[in-house]
Amino acid sequence: MQILPYILSVFSYLIPICCFLPFKLKFKQKALLFFILLINILMIGFVLGNIGVIVLILSTCIFIYWIAPEPLINACIFIATYLFCVLWDNLYSLLWDTYVYPITDLQSHTIYYIIYIISYIGLLACVCPIISHLFHLVLRRIHVKLSKQLLLLITANLATCLFIFLFNIIIGESIGYNRKIIMFNCILFACYFIISTILIITIVKTHVEKIHLNMKQDSYNRLQEYTNQIESMYSSLRSFKHDYSNIMLSMSEYFEANDMEGLRSYFNKEILPLSRKITKNTAHINQLMNIKITELKSILSSKLLYAIELNIDVSIEVTDEVISLPMNTLDLCRIAGIFLDNAIEATLETAYPSIRFALINLDAEYIFIISNTFLDKGIPYATLAKPNVSTKGHNRGIGLYNAHEIISKYNHVFLDTEIQDKYFVQRLQVSKKNI
Repeated sequence: MQILPYILSVFSYLIPICCFLPFKLKFKQKALLFFILLINILMIGFVLGNIGVIVLILSTCIFIYWIAPEPLINACIFIATYLFCVLWDNLYSLLWDTYVYPITDLQSHTIYYIIYIISYIGLLACVCPIISHLFHLVLRRIHVKLSKQLLLLITANLATCLFIFLFNIIIGESIGYNRKIIMFNCILFACYFIISTILIITIVKTHVEKIHLNMKQDSYNRLQEYTNQIESMYSSLRSFKHDYSNIMLSMSEYFEANDMEGLRSYFNKEILPLSRKITKNTAHINQLMNIKITELKSILSSKLLYAIELNIDVSIEVTDEVISLPMNTLDLCRIAGIFLDNAIEATLETAYPSIRFALINLDAEYIFIISNTFLDKGIPYATLAKPNVSTKGHNRGIGLYNAHEIISKYNHVFLDTEIQDKYFVQRLQVSKKNI
Protein backbone atom coordinates (compact mmCIF):
# COMPACT_ATOMS: atom_id res chain seq x y z
CA MET A 1 0.00 0.00 0.00
CA GLN A 2 2.88 2.37 0.81
CA ILE A 3 4.36 2.04 -2.69
CA LEU A 4 1.03 2.53 -4.52
CA PRO A 5 1.12 6.37 -4.45
CA TYR A 6 4.58 6.28 -6.05
CA ILE A 7 3.38 3.97 -8.82
CA LEU A 8 0.43 6.27 -9.47
CA SER A 9 2.75 9.30 -9.48
CA VAL A 10 4.57 7.85 -12.49
CA PHE A 11 1.48 8.55 -14.60
CA SER A 12 1.62 12.25 -13.63
CA TYR A 13 4.81 12.40 -15.72
CA LEU A 14 4.11 9.69 -18.29
CA ILE A 15 0.81 11.18 -19.53
CA PRO A 16 2.14 14.70 -20.28
CA ILE A 17 5.35 13.35 -21.85
CA CYS A 18 3.40 11.06 -24.21
CA CYS A 19 1.01 13.90 -25.10
CA PHE A 20 3.55 16.68 -25.69
CA LEU A 21 6.32 14.84 -27.55
CA PRO A 22 5.87 15.42 -31.32
CA PHE A 23 6.14 11.70 -32.10
CA LYS A 24 4.23 8.68 -30.83
CA LEU A 25 5.99 6.36 -28.42
CA LYS A 26 5.75 2.65 -29.15
CA PHE A 27 4.44 0.32 -26.44
CA LYS A 28 7.95 -0.93 -25.56
CA GLN A 29 9.22 2.65 -25.35
CA LYS A 30 6.33 3.59 -23.05
CA ALA A 31 7.05 0.57 -20.84
CA LEU A 32 10.75 1.46 -20.64
CA LEU A 33 9.92 5.10 -19.88
CA PHE A 34 7.49 3.96 -17.16
CA PHE A 35 10.26 1.85 -15.59
CA ILE A 36 12.76 4.79 -15.71
CA LEU A 37 10.24 7.16 -14.11
CA LEU A 38 9.26 4.60 -11.46
CA ILE A 39 12.89 4.00 -10.39
CA ASN A 40 13.52 7.75 -10.18
CA ILE A 41 10.33 8.48 -8.23
CA LEU A 42 11.14 5.68 -5.75
CA MET A 43 14.63 7.15 -5.32
CA ILE A 44 13.10 10.59 -4.71
CA GLY A 45 10.67 9.14 -2.15
CA PHE A 46 13.02 6.86 -0.21
CA VAL A 47 16.64 7.91 -0.86
CA LEU A 48 17.45 11.26 -2.48
CA GLY A 49 14.49 13.51 -1.73
CA ASN A 50 13.72 16.32 -4.16
CA ILE A 51 17.37 16.50 -5.23
CA GLY A 52 16.56 13.28 -7.11
CA VAL A 53 14.48 15.35 -9.57
CA ILE A 54 17.76 16.26 -11.26
CA VAL A 55 18.48 12.56 -11.82
CA LEU A 56 14.93 12.05 -13.12
CA ILE A 57 15.30 14.87 -15.67
CA LEU A 58 18.75 13.76 -16.82
CA SER A 59 17.81 10.08 -17.20
CA THR A 60 14.62 10.94 -19.12
CA CYS A 61 16.50 13.37 -21.39
CA ILE A 62 19.05 10.64 -22.17
CA PHE A 63 16.23 8.21 -22.97
CA ILE A 64 14.55 10.72 -25.32
CA TYR A 65 17.93 11.53 -26.92
CA TRP A 66 18.36 7.82 -27.59
CA ILE A 67 14.96 7.25 -29.27
CA ALA A 68 14.16 10.64 -30.84
CA PRO A 69 14.92 11.67 -34.46
CA GLU A 70 15.60 15.30 -33.39
CA PRO A 71 17.00 14.86 -29.86
CA LEU A 72 17.74 18.51 -28.99
CA ILE A 73 14.27 19.76 -29.95
CA ASN A 74 12.58 16.86 -28.14
CA ALA A 75 14.75 17.37 -25.05
CA CYS A 76 13.58 21.01 -25.00
CA ILE A 77 9.97 19.85 -25.31
CA PHE A 78 10.50 17.42 -22.42
CA ILE A 79 11.95 20.18 -20.19
CA ALA A 80 8.99 22.41 -21.06
CA THR A 81 6.68 19.47 -20.26
CA TYR A 82 8.33 19.01 -16.85
CA LEU A 83 7.94 22.74 -16.12
CA PHE A 84 4.26 22.45 -17.03
CA CYS A 85 3.96 19.48 -14.62
CA VAL A 86 5.53 21.52 -11.79
CA LEU A 87 3.18 24.43 -12.47
CA TRP A 88 0.19 22.08 -12.62
CA ASP A 89 1.26 20.33 -9.40
CA ASN A 90 1.50 23.58 -7.45
CA LEU A 91 -1.78 24.91 -8.82
CA TYR A 92 -3.64 21.68 -8.04
CA SER A 93 -2.05 21.46 -4.57
CA LEU A 94 -3.23 24.98 -3.81
CA LEU A 95 -6.79 24.18 -4.89
CA TRP A 96 -6.78 20.92 -2.90
CA ASP A 97 -5.36 22.64 0.19
CA THR A 98 -7.99 25.41 -0.02
CA TYR A 99 -11.11 23.37 -0.73
CA VAL A 100 -10.51 19.71 0.21
CA TYR A 101 -7.82 18.82 2.75
CA PRO A 102 -4.62 20.42 4.17
CA ILE A 103 -1.74 19.53 1.88
CA THR A 104 0.73 19.37 4.80
CA ASP A 105 -1.17 16.44 6.37
CA LEU A 106 -1.77 14.62 3.11
CA GLN A 107 0.99 12.02 3.23
CA SER A 108 0.04 10.92 6.74
CA HIS A 109 -3.41 9.87 5.47
CA THR A 110 -2.85 7.30 2.74
CA ILE A 111 -6.46 7.17 1.53
CA TYR A 112 -6.63 10.94 1.04
CA TYR A 113 -3.22 10.84 -0.61
CA ILE A 114 -4.30 8.16 -3.11
CA ILE A 115 -7.56 10.04 -3.84
CA TYR A 116 -5.50 13.19 -4.36
CA ILE A 117 -3.14 11.46 -6.82
CA ILE A 118 -5.95 9.69 -8.75
CA SER A 119 -7.96 12.92 -9.11
CA TYR A 120 -4.76 14.77 -10.03
CA ILE A 121 -3.94 12.23 -12.78
CA GLY A 122 -7.54 12.05 -14.00
CA LEU A 123 -7.80 15.80 -14.46
CA LEU A 124 -4.32 15.88 -16.01
CA ALA A 125 -5.36 13.17 -18.48
CA CYS A 126 -8.29 15.40 -19.54
CA VAL A 127 -6.30 18.64 -19.81
CA CYS A 128 -3.08 17.38 -21.46
CA PRO A 129 -4.61 16.18 -24.77
CA ILE A 130 -6.30 19.57 -25.25
CA ILE A 131 -3.19 21.63 -24.45
CA SER A 132 -0.89 19.30 -26.42
CA HIS A 133 -3.23 19.50 -29.44
CA LEU A 134 -2.95 23.30 -29.40
CA PHE A 135 0.80 23.02 -28.85
CA HIS A 136 1.24 20.72 -31.86
CA LEU A 137 -0.93 23.02 -34.01
CA VAL A 138 1.46 25.87 -33.18
CA LEU A 139 4.46 23.63 -33.94
CA ARG A 140 3.02 22.72 -37.34
CA ARG A 141 2.28 26.34 -38.19
CA ILE A 142 5.83 27.45 -37.40
CA HIS A 143 7.38 24.30 -38.80
CA VAL A 144 10.81 25.29 -40.02
CA LYS A 145 14.30 23.98 -39.60
CA LEU A 146 15.45 25.89 -36.52
CA SER A 147 19.09 26.96 -36.53
CA LYS A 148 21.47 25.49 -33.97
CA GLN A 149 22.01 28.94 -32.44
CA LEU A 150 18.28 29.43 -31.95
CA LEU A 151 17.89 25.96 -30.44
CA LEU A 152 20.74 26.65 -28.01
CA LEU A 153 19.12 29.95 -27.03
CA ILE A 154 15.79 28.22 -26.35
CA THR A 155 17.60 25.45 -24.44
CA ALA A 156 19.44 28.03 -22.30
CA ASN A 157 16.18 29.79 -21.50
CA LEU A 158 14.46 26.53 -20.52
CA ALA A 159 17.52 25.46 -18.48
CA THR A 160 17.43 28.73 -16.56
CA CYS A 161 13.73 28.31 -15.93
CA LEU A 162 14.36 24.70 -14.82
CA PHE A 163 17.14 25.79 -12.44
CA ILE A 164 14.82 28.30 -10.75
CA PHE A 165 12.09 25.68 -10.42
CA LEU A 166 14.45 23.05 -9.01
CA PHE A 167 16.08 25.49 -6.60
CA ASN A 168 12.67 26.51 -5.31
CA ILE A 169 11.54 22.87 -4.97
CA ILE A 170 14.68 21.84 -3.05
CA ILE A 171 14.51 24.86 -0.72
CA GLY A 172 10.78 24.26 -0.24
CA GLU A 173 11.51 20.72 0.96
CA SER A 174 13.86 22.04 3.69
CA ILE A 175 11.49 24.72 5.05
CA GLY A 176 8.27 22.74 4.52
CA TYR A 177 5.26 23.32 2.31
CA ASN A 178 2.34 25.38 3.58
CA ARG A 179 -0.35 27.35 1.83
CA LYS A 180 1.72 30.54 1.61
CA ILE A 181 4.72 28.72 0.16
CA ILE A 182 2.56 26.89 -2.38
CA MET A 183 0.81 30.14 -3.38
CA PHE A 184 4.16 31.88 -3.75
CA ASN A 185 5.41 28.99 -5.90
CA CYS A 186 2.28 29.16 -8.08
CA ILE A 187 2.73 32.87 -8.71
CA LEU A 188 6.49 32.58 -9.28
CA PHE A 189 6.27 29.53 -11.57
CA ALA A 190 3.29 30.88 -13.50
CA CYS A 191 4.94 34.27 -14.13
CA TYR A 192 8.27 32.81 -15.18
CA PHE A 193 6.66 30.09 -17.28
CA ILE A 194 4.44 32.61 -19.09
CA ILE A 195 7.33 35.06 -19.64
CA SER A 196 9.57 32.28 -20.95
CA THR A 197 6.81 31.00 -23.24
CA ILE A 198 6.19 34.48 -24.67
CA LEU A 199 9.94 35.00 -25.13
CA ILE A 200 10.40 31.69 -26.95
CA ILE A 201 7.33 32.26 -29.16
CA THR A 202 8.59 35.76 -30.03
CA ILE A 203 12.06 34.46 -30.91
CA VAL A 204 10.69 31.62 -33.04
CA LYS A 205 8.14 33.91 -34.71
CA THR A 206 10.91 36.35 -35.65
CA HIS A 207 12.97 33.47 -37.02
CA VAL A 208 10.00 32.17 -39.04
CA GLU A 209 9.30 35.63 -40.48
CA LYS A 210 12.96 35.92 -41.48
CA ILE A 211 12.83 32.54 -43.23
CA HIS A 212 9.59 33.46 -45.05
CA LEU A 213 11.18 36.76 -46.11
CA ASN A 214 14.22 34.90 -47.45
CA MET A 215 11.95 32.46 -49.29
CA LYS A 216 10.00 35.32 -50.85
CA GLN A 217 13.28 36.92 -51.90
CA ASP A 218 14.36 33.59 -53.38
CA SER A 219 11.03 33.35 -55.20
CA TYR A 220 11.53 36.86 -56.57
CA ASN A 221 15.05 35.95 -57.73
CA ARG A 222 13.70 32.88 -59.52
CA LEU A 223 11.02 35.01 -61.15
CA GLN A 224 13.78 37.29 -62.39
CA GLU A 225 15.60 34.23 -63.79
CA TYR A 226 12.40 33.15 -65.48
CA THR A 227 11.95 36.61 -67.01
CA ASN A 228 15.56 36.62 -68.21
CA GLN A 229 15.09 33.21 -69.79
CA ILE A 230 11.98 34.43 -71.62
CA GLU A 231 13.88 37.49 -72.84
CA SER A 232 16.80 35.31 -73.93
CA MET A 233 14.55 33.04 -75.98
CA TYR A 234 12.76 36.05 -77.44
CA SER A 235 16.14 37.49 -78.44
CA SER A 236 17.03 34.14 -80.03
CA LEU A 237 13.82 34.21 -82.04
CA ARG A 238 14.44 37.80 -83.13
CA SER A 239 17.99 36.88 -84.09
CA PHE A 240 16.74 33.88 -86.03
CA LYS A 241 14.19 36.07 -87.80
CA HIS A 242 16.83 38.69 -88.52
CA ASP A 243 19.17 36.08 -89.97
CA TYR A 244 16.44 34.40 -91.98
CA SER A 245 17.21 36.36 -95.17
CA ASN A 246 20.94 35.65 -94.81
CA ILE A 247 20.20 31.95 -94.33
CA MET A 248 18.05 31.94 -97.46
CA LEU A 249 20.82 33.66 -99.43
CA SER A 250 23.42 31.18 -98.23
CA MET A 251 21.16 28.29 -99.23
CA SER A 252 20.48 29.84 -102.67
CA GLU A 253 24.15 29.42 -103.58
CA TYR A 254 23.83 25.66 -103.08
CA PHE A 255 20.68 25.63 -105.26
CA GLU A 256 22.37 27.57 -108.04
CA ALA A 257 25.33 25.17 -107.98
CA ASN A 258 22.90 22.22 -107.72
CA ASP A 259 24.98 21.01 -104.73
CA MET A 260 22.39 18.95 -102.86
CA GLU A 261 24.97 17.13 -100.71
CA GLY A 262 26.51 20.43 -99.60
CA LEU A 263 23.05 21.86 -98.91
CA ARG A 264 22.11 18.81 -96.85
CA SER A 265 25.35 19.03 -94.85
CA TYR A 266 24.96 22.77 -94.27
CA PHE A 267 21.34 22.38 -93.21
CA ASN A 268 22.10 19.53 -90.74
CA LYS A 269 25.14 21.20 -89.18
CA GLU A 270 24.09 24.85 -89.02
CA ILE A 271 20.35 25.37 -89.35
CA LEU A 272 18.73 22.28 -87.82
CA PRO A 273 20.52 22.41 -84.39
CA LEU A 274 19.59 26.07 -83.96
CA SER A 275 16.00 25.38 -84.94
CA ARG A 276 15.76 22.42 -82.56
CA LYS A 277 17.18 24.41 -79.66
CA ILE A 278 14.73 27.25 -80.13
CA THR A 279 11.78 24.91 -80.70
CA LYS A 280 12.63 22.73 -77.69
CA ASN A 281 13.03 25.58 -75.21
CA THR A 282 9.98 27.36 -76.55
CA ALA A 283 7.90 24.17 -76.24
CA HIS A 284 8.94 23.79 -72.59
CA ILE A 285 8.05 27.38 -71.77
CA ASN A 286 4.75 27.06 -73.61
CA GLN A 287 3.83 24.11 -71.37
CA LEU A 288 4.72 26.05 -68.21
CA MET A 289 2.58 28.98 -69.40
CA ASN A 290 -0.46 26.97 -68.23
CA ILE A 291 0.71 27.42 -64.61
CA LYS A 292 -0.72 30.75 -63.47
CA ILE A 293 0.94 30.68 -60.02
CA THR A 294 3.94 32.94 -60.58
CA GLU A 295 6.15 31.63 -57.75
CA LEU A 296 5.60 27.99 -58.73
CA LYS A 297 6.10 28.68 -62.44
CA SER A 298 9.34 30.55 -61.76
CA ILE A 299 10.94 27.79 -59.68
CA LEU A 300 9.83 25.06 -62.11
CA SER A 301 11.14 26.92 -65.14
CA SER A 302 14.40 27.76 -63.37
CA LYS A 303 15.08 24.16 -62.34
CA LEU A 304 13.93 22.53 -65.58
CA LEU A 305 15.76 24.92 -67.88
CA TYR A 306 18.86 24.42 -65.73
CA ALA A 307 18.45 20.69 -66.33
CA ILE A 308 18.22 21.32 -70.09
CA GLU A 309 21.47 23.31 -69.94
CA LEU A 310 23.09 20.26 -68.32
CA ASN A 311 22.05 18.22 -71.41
CA ILE A 312 19.42 16.31 -69.48
CA ASP A 313 16.54 15.07 -71.60
CA VAL A 314 13.59 16.96 -70.10
CA SER A 315 9.93 16.21 -70.77
CA ILE A 316 7.22 18.60 -69.50
CA GLU A 317 3.47 18.05 -69.55
CA VAL A 318 1.07 20.71 -68.24
CA THR A 319 -1.92 20.50 -70.55
CA ASP A 320 -4.54 22.28 -68.41
CA GLU A 321 -4.47 25.65 -66.71
CA VAL A 322 -3.61 25.68 -63.01
CA ILE A 323 -4.76 28.94 -61.45
CA SER A 324 -4.47 28.14 -57.74
CA LEU A 325 -3.69 25.25 -55.39
CA PRO A 326 -5.21 24.50 -51.95
CA MET A 327 -1.91 24.70 -50.05
CA ASN A 328 0.65 27.31 -49.07
CA THR A 329 2.56 28.44 -52.17
CA LEU A 330 5.90 28.69 -50.36
CA ASP A 331 5.51 25.15 -49.02
CA LEU A 332 4.71 23.87 -52.49
CA CYS A 333 7.71 25.70 -53.99
CA ARG A 334 10.00 24.23 -51.32
CA ILE A 335 8.75 20.71 -52.05
CA ALA A 336 9.05 21.13 -55.83
CA GLY A 337 12.54 22.61 -55.48
CA ILE A 338 13.72 19.73 -53.26
CA PHE A 339 12.30 17.06 -55.57
CA LEU A 340 13.77 18.65 -58.72
CA ASP A 341 17.18 19.25 -57.13
CA ASN A 342 17.31 15.59 -56.10
CA ALA A 343 16.10 14.48 -59.53
CA ILE A 344 18.82 16.51 -61.31
CA GLU A 345 21.57 15.17 -59.00
CA ALA A 346 20.40 11.57 -59.33
CA THR A 347 19.88 11.54 -63.10
CA LEU A 348 23.32 13.05 -63.80
CA GLU A 349 24.84 9.87 -62.34
CA THR A 350 23.27 7.79 -65.14
CA ALA A 351 24.40 7.16 -68.71
CA TYR A 352 21.18 8.64 -70.15
CA PRO A 353 20.02 11.46 -67.86
CA SER A 354 16.30 12.08 -68.16
CA ILE A 355 13.66 13.97 -66.15
CA ARG A 356 9.92 13.92 -66.71
CA PHE A 357 7.66 16.50 -65.11
CA ALA A 358 3.87 16.54 -65.29
CA LEU A 359 1.19 18.59 -63.56
CA ILE A 360 -2.25 17.08 -64.09
CA ASN A 361 -5.45 18.93 -63.25
CA LEU A 362 -8.21 16.41 -62.46
CA ASP A 363 -11.73 16.99 -61.19
CA ALA A 364 -10.92 16.08 -57.58
CA GLU A 365 -7.18 16.70 -57.30
CA TYR A 366 -3.95 18.04 -58.74
CA ILE A 367 -1.15 15.54 -59.36
CA PHE A 368 2.52 16.50 -59.59
CA ILE A 369 4.70 13.77 -61.12
CA ILE A 370 8.49 14.11 -61.07
CA SER A 371 10.42 11.11 -62.38
CA ASN A 372 14.07 10.64 -63.22
CA THR A 373 16.50 7.93 -64.23
CA PHE A 374 18.75 6.86 -61.35
CA LEU A 375 21.37 4.39 -60.20
CA ASP A 376 19.90 1.87 -57.78
CA LYS A 377 22.19 1.86 -54.72
CA GLY A 378 20.13 -0.60 -52.72
CA ILE A 379 18.63 1.94 -50.31
CA PRO A 380 14.92 1.23 -49.66
CA TYR A 381 13.08 4.33 -50.87
CA ALA A 382 10.72 4.09 -47.87
CA THR A 383 13.67 5.09 -45.64
CA LEU A 384 14.57 8.18 -47.69
CA ALA A 385 12.07 10.24 -45.66
CA LYS A 386 14.26 9.80 -42.58
CA PRO A 387 16.89 12.44 -41.70
CA ASN A 388 20.47 11.81 -42.89
CA VAL A 389 19.35 8.93 -45.16
CA SER A 390 20.39 9.58 -48.75
CA THR A 391 21.89 8.01 -51.85
CA LYS A 392 24.35 10.92 -51.92
CA GLY A 393 26.52 9.92 -48.96
CA HIS A 394 27.00 10.74 -45.29
CA ASN A 395 25.33 13.80 -43.68
CA ARG A 396 22.99 14.27 -46.65
CA GLY A 397 19.30 13.56 -47.09
CA ILE A 398 17.88 16.50 -45.12
CA GLY A 399 15.96 17.79 -48.17
CA LEU A 400 13.61 14.83 -48.57
CA TYR A 401 13.10 14.68 -44.81
CA ASN A 402 12.11 18.37 -44.81
CA ALA A 403 9.76 17.78 -47.75
CA HIS A 404 8.00 14.95 -45.89
CA GLU A 405 7.76 17.14 -42.77
CA ILE A 406 6.07 19.90 -44.81
CA ILE A 407 3.66 17.40 -46.39
CA SER A 408 2.75 16.04 -42.94
CA LYS A 409 1.24 19.44 -42.09
CA TYR A 410 -1.55 18.86 -44.62
CA ASN A 411 -4.21 16.18 -44.32
CA HIS A 412 -5.22 16.53 -47.99
CA VAL A 413 -1.74 16.20 -49.53
CA PHE A 414 -0.28 12.75 -50.19
CA LEU A 415 3.07 11.58 -51.53
CA ASP A 416 3.58 8.29 -53.35
CA THR A 417 7.11 7.12 -54.19
CA GLU A 418 7.83 4.20 -56.49
CA ILE A 419 10.21 2.81 -59.11
CA GLN A 420 8.82 2.39 -62.63
CA ASP A 421 10.84 1.17 -65.62
CA LYS A 422 14.19 2.36 -64.19
CA TYR A 423 12.63 5.71 -63.24
CA PHE A 424 12.42 7.00 -59.66
CA VAL A 425 8.91 8.49 -59.46
CA GLN A 426 7.61 11.01 -56.93
CA ARG A 427 3.85 11.54 -57.18
CA LEU A 428 2.38 14.39 -55.10
CA GLN A 429 -1.42 14.43 -54.91
CA VAL A 430 -3.15 17.60 -53.71
CA SER A 431 -6.87 17.12 -53.12
CA LYS A 432 -9.04 20.06 -54.18
CA LYS A 433 -11.22 19.46 -51.15
CA ASN A 434 -9.31 20.43 -48.00
CA ILE A 435 -10.24 17.60 -45.59
